[in-house]
Amino acid sequence: MLLRRLSVAWAALLLAACASRGLSPHPNLAPVWRDYVELPAERALAIAGDPRSIRWVAGASGGHATLEQAEAEALGQCQMRRGLRRMRAACVLYAVGEEIVWAGP
Repeated sequence: MLLRRLSVAWAALLLAACASRGLSPHPNLAPVWRDYVELPAERALAIAGDPRSIRWVAGASGGHATLEQAEAEALGQCQMRRGLRRMRAACVLYAVGEEIVWAGP
């Protein structure tokens, strides 16, 4: 019985950690995140570089028929900005919908 309670408690903690992950963008992304959450549904945010540093770019898009379309548009905007800054880091998705999916560099 104790093992089962511990297992349930552990699972609850894991779920809470995963859920809170989507609500805590990196502090350096605060201005970008504020704009991102105002976009209409079916939105995505992509970044190149590491927001923990001073050298990164982002692209965001929302209001699409599908998440895949939002992802493609966000990645496209990020790649354009990446090219303008001559960055080597690839553009990756940071958030899709309400969830932060970025795993870090």
